[in-house]
Amino acid sequence: MRTFSKLLLLAVLLNVIRYVLGFPIEAFLIFDGMAESMLSSSAYFKNDFLASDWAASYFYNFMMWFVCVWLFHIARPDLRGSDLLKSVRLFGILFLFFASVSAIYMNHYSHPKEFYYYSIADGLIVFAIVGAANGILYKYFFKNKI
Repeated sequence: MRTFSKLLLLAVLLNVIRYVLGFPIEAFLIFDGMAESMLSSSAYFKNDFLASDWAASYFYNFMMWFVCVWLFHIARPDLRGSDLLKSVRLFGILFLFFASVSAIYMNHYSHPKEFYYYSIADGLIVFAIVGAANGILYKYFFKNKI
């Protein structure tokens, strides 16, 4: 249970880092194009989020990063290199999975595909940030595992 609690706490911290570091980069590179693509296909996208929608969105994002951290924790002993390198490699693989699922959905809907391109580019940014942060912070949560 102690390991689970540490993984939860690490995932919470990584979520904070994801938004504090990721948001300015996303705002500069991604948000305008993504918002434009969503507005141009407003029949498909919900643009008026309620508090419950935001809560659900943050929960889903938390769960995604929690699963990534959990997989890193499981795979870490079998990976080579520093924790930073191990984490960036694993999060890179997880990004490829994310991008693949996004592309699958893109292929199944009739609205313009730009949203998915922006989503995949956004994923590249945030998976890199969170993967690097995980590689740096992991040792502080699991000192006895190193």
